[in-house]
Amino acid sequence: MRFITALKDGAFSHSGGKVIINDITTEIKKEPTIIVGFASIGLLGTIITDSIIKQIPDMKEIGFIASDDLPPISVFYEGVLKHPFRLYHSSKHNLIVGTCEVQFTSSSNYNDVSMTLCNWALSEDVKAKELVVFQGIPKNDIIDDFPVFYAADNESMKLFEDNEIKRLNKGIVTGPEATLLNEAMANGLKTYALFTNVYSDIPTPEGAAAILDVLNDIYGLGIDIKDLIDQGKEIKSKLMDLAEKAQQQFQQQQAAGKLPNKGYANYFK
Repeated sequence: MRFITALKDGAFSHSGGKVIINDITTEIKKEPTIIVGFASIGLLGTIITDSIIKQIPDMKEIGFIASDDLPPISVFYEGVLKHPFRLYHSSKHNLIVGTCEVQFTSSSNYNDVSMTLCNWALSEDVKAKELVVFQGIPKNDIIDDFPVFYAADNESMKLFEDNEIKRLNKGIVTGPEATLLNEAMANGLKTYALFTNVYSDIPTPEGAAAILDVLNDIYGLGIDIKDLIDQGKEIKSKLMDLAEKAQQQFQQQQAAGKLPNKGYANYFK
Protein backbone atom coordinates (compact mmCIF):
# COMPACT_ATOMS: atom_id res chain seq x y z
CA MET A 1 0.00 0.00 0.00
CA ARG A 2 1.37 3.41 -0.96
CA PHE A 3 0.34 6.52 1.02
CA ILE A 4 0.60 9.68 -1.05
CA THR A 5 0.42 12.32 1.62
CA ALA A 6 2.66 15.09 0.35
CA LEU A 7 4.59 16.41 -2.57
CA LYS A 8 8.15 17.54 -1.95
CA ASP A 9 6.82 21.02 -1.22
CA GLY A 10 4.30 19.67 1.33
CA ALA A 11 1.23 20.49 -0.75
CA PHE A 12 -0.58 17.27 0.20
CA SER A 13 -0.47 17.82 3.95
CA HIS A 14 -3.51 20.09 4.17
CA SER A 15 -5.63 19.07 7.19
CA GLY A 16 -4.48 15.47 6.97
CA GLY A 17 -6.17 14.62 3.67
CA LYS A 18 -4.45 11.96 1.58
CA VAL A 19 -4.82 9.82 -1.49
CA ILE A 20 -4.26 6.16 -0.70
CA ILE A 21 -3.35 3.87 -3.58
CA ASN A 22 -4.00 0.21 -2.78
CA ASP A 23 -3.02 -1.17 -6.19
CA ILE A 24 0.62 -0.18 -6.66
CA THR A 25 0.88 -2.42 -9.75
CA THR A 26 -1.25 0.01 -11.77
CA GLU A 27 0.81 2.31 -13.95
CA ILE A 28 -0.96 5.61 -14.56
CA LYS A 29 -0.06 7.10 -17.92
CA LYS A 30 0.81 10.75 -18.03
CA GLU A 31 -1.94 13.29 -18.68
CA PRO A 32 -5.02 11.22 -17.84
CA THR A 33 -8.49 12.75 -17.77
CA ILE A 34 -10.00 12.74 -14.28
CA ILE A 35 -13.79 12.50 -14.00
CA VAL A 36 -15.29 13.06 -10.56
CA GLY A 37 -18.89 12.46 -9.51
CA PHE A 38 -20.48 13.50 -6.22
CA ALA A 39 -23.78 12.52 -4.62
CA SER A 40 -25.28 15.92 -5.34
CA ILE A 41 -28.70 16.99 -6.60
CA GLY A 42 -30.33 14.41 -8.85
CA LEU A 43 -27.46 12.04 -7.98
CA LEU A 44 -26.14 13.09 -11.37
CA GLY A 45 -22.44 12.60 -10.63
CA THR A 46 -22.73 9.23 -8.93
CA ILE A 47 -24.99 7.79 -11.64
CA ILE A 48 -22.54 8.92 -14.34
CA THR A 49 -19.43 7.59 -12.61
CA ASP A 50 -21.14 4.34 -11.60
CA SER A 51 -22.08 3.70 -15.24
CA ILE A 52 -18.54 4.37 -16.43
CA ILE A 53 -17.00 2.16 -13.74
CA LYS A 54 -19.33 -0.76 -14.47
CA GLN A 55 -19.17 -0.67 -18.26
CA ILE A 56 -15.51 -0.08 -19.10
CA PRO A 57 -13.94 -3.57 -19.08
CA ASP A 58 -10.46 -2.63 -17.85
CA MET A 59 -11.67 -0.17 -15.22
CA LYS A 60 -10.42 -1.25 -11.79
CA GLU A 61 -10.36 0.23 -8.30
CA ILE A 62 -6.92 1.57 -7.41
CA GLY A 63 -7.48 3.45 -4.16
CA PHE A 64 -9.45 6.08 -2.30
CA ILE A 65 -9.34 9.54 -0.77
CA ALA A 66 -9.17 9.77 3.01
CA SER A 67 -10.00 12.95 4.88
CA ASP A 68 -11.21 13.92 8.33
CA ASP A 69 -13.79 16.08 6.55
CA LEU A 70 -15.58 13.16 4.92
CA PRO A 71 -18.71 12.18 6.89
CA PRO A 72 -18.41 9.06 9.10
CA ILE A 73 -20.17 6.73 6.66
CA SER A 74 -19.12 3.48 5.00
CA VAL A 75 -20.88 1.79 2.09
CA PHE A 76 -21.06 -1.85 1.05
CA TYR A 77 -22.21 -3.83 -1.97
CA GLU A 78 -23.18 -7.51 -1.79
CA GLY A 79 -21.74 -7.52 1.72
CA VAL A 80 -18.37 -6.08 0.68
CA LEU A 81 -17.36 -2.86 2.46
CA LYS A 82 -16.17 -0.01 0.29
CA HIS A 83 -14.63 3.37 1.03
CA PRO A 84 -17.14 6.16 0.24
CA PHE A 85 -14.74 8.11 -2.03
CA ARG A 86 -13.04 5.66 -4.36
CA LEU A 87 -10.66 6.02 -7.29
CA TYR A 88 -10.73 3.87 -10.42
CA HIS A 89 -8.42 3.68 -13.45
CA SER A 90 -8.74 2.61 -17.08
CA SER A 91 -5.47 2.23 -18.96
CA LYS A 92 -7.24 1.86 -22.31
CA HIS A 93 -8.95 5.26 -22.05
CA ASN A 94 -6.22 6.88 -19.91
CA LEU A 95 -9.01 7.75 -17.50
CA ILE A 96 -9.26 8.14 -13.72
CA VAL A 97 -12.73 8.14 -12.18
CA GLY A 98 -13.46 9.36 -8.67
CA THR A 99 -16.85 8.57 -7.16
CA CYS A 100 -18.02 9.99 -3.84
CA GLU A 101 -21.20 8.28 -2.62
CA VAL A 102 -21.80 10.29 0.55
CA GLN A 103 -23.05 13.82 1.05
CA PHE A 104 -20.94 16.21 3.08
CA THR A 105 -22.33 17.50 6.35
CA SER A 106 -21.01 21.04 5.88
CA SER A 107 -19.88 23.12 2.92
CA SER A 108 -16.63 23.87 4.73
CA ASN A 109 -15.76 20.16 4.51
CA TYR A 110 -15.30 20.33 0.73
CA ASN A 111 -12.04 22.24 0.83
CA ASP A 112 -9.66 19.61 2.17
CA VAL A 113 -10.95 16.90 -0.15
CA SER A 114 -10.70 19.23 -3.16
CA MET A 115 -7.16 20.31 -2.32
CA THR A 116 -6.09 16.71 -1.73
CA LEU A 117 -7.51 15.48 -5.03
CA CYS A 118 -6.17 18.39 -7.09
CA ASN A 119 -2.70 18.17 -5.58
CA TRP A 120 -2.58 14.48 -6.35
CA ALA A 121 -3.83 15.14 -9.89
CA LEU A 122 -0.95 17.57 -10.43
CA SER A 123 1.69 15.38 -8.78
CA GLU A 124 4.49 13.60 -10.61
CA ASP A 125 2.59 10.33 -10.18
CA VAL A 126 -0.35 11.57 -12.28
CA LYS A 127 0.18 14.87 -14.15
CA ALA A 128 -3.50 15.02 -15.12
CA LYS A 129 -4.56 16.53 -18.43
CA GLU A 130 -7.95 17.81 -17.25
CA LEU A 131 -10.61 17.51 -14.58
CA VAL A 132 -14.34 17.03 -15.29
CA VAL A 133 -17.30 17.46 -12.92
CA PHE A 134 -21.08 17.59 -13.29
CA GLN A 135 -23.90 19.65 -11.85
CA GLY A 136 -27.66 19.40 -12.14
CA ILE A 137 -29.97 22.30 -12.91
CA PRO A 138 -32.94 21.66 -10.58
CA LYS A 139 -36.47 21.66 -11.98
CA ASN A 140 -39.76 21.31 -10.11
CA ASP A 141 -41.80 20.23 -13.13
CA ILE A 142 -41.85 17.06 -15.21
CA ILE A 143 -38.69 17.17 -17.36
CA ASP A 144 -39.09 16.28 -21.02
CA ASP A 145 -35.73 17.44 -22.35
CA PHE A 146 -32.19 17.03 -21.05
CA PRO A 147 -29.98 19.42 -23.02
CA VAL A 148 -26.33 19.40 -21.97
CA PHE A 149 -24.45 22.65 -21.34
CA TYR A 150 -20.87 23.38 -20.41
CA ALA A 151 -18.78 25.92 -18.53
CA ALA A 152 -15.01 25.72 -18.80
CA ASP A 153 -11.72 27.51 -18.38
CA ASN A 154 -10.58 29.38 -21.49
CA GLU A 155 -8.29 26.61 -22.72
CA SER A 156 -10.86 23.82 -22.25
CA MET A 157 -13.45 25.73 -24.26
CA LYS A 158 -11.64 24.58 -27.41
CA LEU A 159 -12.94 21.08 -26.71
CA PHE A 160 -16.51 22.20 -27.42
CA GLU A 161 -15.98 24.52 -30.38
CA ASP A 162 -16.77 21.88 -33.02
CA ASN A 163 -19.78 20.20 -31.40
CA GLU A 164 -23.34 21.16 -30.57
CA ILE A 165 -22.97 21.54 -26.81
CA LYS A 166 -24.14 24.96 -25.72
CA ARG A 167 -22.25 27.17 -23.33
CA LEU A 168 -23.86 28.48 -20.17
CA ASN A 169 -23.03 32.17 -20.30
CA LYS A 170 -23.71 33.01 -16.67
CA GLY A 171 -24.42 31.15 -13.46
CA ILE A 172 -22.90 29.56 -10.39
CA VAL A 173 -21.63 26.13 -9.43
CA THR A 174 -22.25 25.03 -5.85
CA GLY A 175 -21.18 22.25 -3.51
CA PRO A 176 -18.04 20.11 -3.72
CA GLU A 177 -17.99 20.53 -7.50
CA ALA A 178 -17.40 24.26 -7.01
CA THR A 179 -14.46 23.86 -4.63
CA LEU A 180 -12.92 21.27 -6.95
CA LEU A 181 -13.26 23.58 -9.96
CA ASN A 182 -11.84 26.53 -8.02
CA GLU A 183 -8.90 24.51 -6.75
CA ALA A 184 -8.18 23.17 -10.24
CA MET A 185 -8.24 26.64 -11.78
CA ALA A 186 -6.05 28.04 -8.99
CA ASN A 187 -3.41 25.41 -9.80
CA GLY A 188 -3.53 25.70 -13.58
CA LEU A 189 -5.30 22.39 -14.18
CA LYS A 190 -7.64 22.44 -17.18
CA THR A 191 -11.20 21.85 -16.09
CA TYR A 192 -14.80 21.98 -17.18
CA ALA A 193 -18.29 21.21 -15.89
CA LEU A 194 -21.23 19.69 -17.72
CA PHE A 195 -24.79 20.60 -16.75
CA THR A 196 -28.26 19.25 -17.46
CA ASN A 197 -31.74 19.35 -15.96
CA VAL A 198 -32.48 17.22 -12.89
CA TYR A 199 -35.29 16.69 -10.44
CA SER A 200 -34.73 18.46 -7.16
CA ASP A 201 -35.36 15.58 -4.78
CA ILE A 202 -35.02 12.32 -6.71
CA PRO A 203 -32.41 10.61 -8.94
CA THR A 204 -32.42 11.65 -12.58
CA PRO A 205 -30.97 8.85 -14.72
CA GLU A 206 -32.08 10.46 -18.00
CA GLY A 207 -29.97 13.51 -17.18
CA ALA A 208 -27.00 11.23 -16.50
CA ALA A 209 -27.64 9.47 -19.82
CA ALA A 210 -27.56 12.79 -21.69
CA ILE A 211 -24.18 13.69 -20.21
CA LEU A 212 -22.80 10.18 -20.78
CA ASP A 213 -23.77 10.54 -24.44
CA VAL A 214 -21.58 13.65 -24.61
CA LEU A 215 -18.70 11.89 -22.84
CA ASN A 216 -19.02 9.02 -25.30
CA ASP A 217 -18.55 11.48 -28.18
CA ILE A 218 -15.58 13.22 -26.57
CA TYR A 219 -13.68 10.24 -25.19
CA GLY A 220 -15.04 7.26 -27.14
CA LEU A 221 -16.14 5.47 -23.97
CA GLY A 222 -18.93 3.44 -25.56
CA ILE A 223 -21.19 3.58 -22.49
CA ASP A 224 -24.65 2.06 -23.09
CA ILE A 225 -27.26 4.55 -21.87
CA LYS A 226 -30.45 2.67 -22.80
CA ASP A 227 -31.12 1.34 -19.28
CA LEU A 228 -30.73 4.83 -17.80
CA ILE A 229 -33.19 6.26 -20.32
CA ASP A 230 -35.67 3.49 -19.50
CA GLN A 231 -35.27 4.14 -15.78
CA GLY A 232 -35.86 7.83 -16.37
CA LYS A 233 -39.05 7.16 -18.32
CA GLU A 234 -40.32 4.97 -15.49
CA ILE A 235 -39.62 7.70 -12.94
CA LYS A 236 -41.37 10.25 -15.18
CA SER A 237 -44.42 7.96 -15.51
CA LYS A 238 -44.68 7.61 -11.74
CA LEU A 239 -44.37 11.37 -11.26
CA MET A 240 -47.13 11.98 -13.78
CA ASP A 241 -49.35 9.44 -11.97
CA LEU A 242 -48.72 11.23 -8.69
CA ALA A 243 -49.49 14.58 -10.28
CA GLU A 244 -52.75 13.25 -11.73
CA LYS A 245 -53.82 11.83 -8.37
CA ALA A 246 -52.99 15.11 -6.67
CA GLN A 247 -55.07 16.95 -9.28
CA GLN A 248 -58.01 14.60 -8.74
CA GLN A 249 -57.79 14.96 -4.97
CA PHE A 250 -57.73 18.73 -5.28
CA GLN A 251 -60.78 18.74 -7.54
CA GLN A 252 -62.68 16.45 -5.16
CA GLN A 253 -61.88 18.67 -2.19
CA GLN A 254 -62.80 21.75 -4.18
CA ALA A 255 -66.14 20.24 -5.23
CA ALA A 256 -66.85 19.40 -1.60
CA GLY A 257 -66.25 23.03 -0.67
CA LYS A 258 -63.15 22.26 1.34
CA LEU A 259 -60.86 24.46 -0.77
CA PRO A 260 -61.20 27.93 -2.29
CA ASN A 261 -61.98 27.97 -6.00
CA LYS A 262 -58.58 29.12 -7.18
CA GLY A 263 -57.60 26.19 -9.38
CA TYR A 264 -54.81 23.74 -9.00
CA ALA A 265 -51.33 25.20 -9.21
CA ASN A 266 -49.41 24.00 -12.22
CA TYR A 267 -46.98 22.01 -10.12
CA PHE A 268 -46.20 19.71 -13.01
CA LYS A 269 -46.26 20.99 -16.58
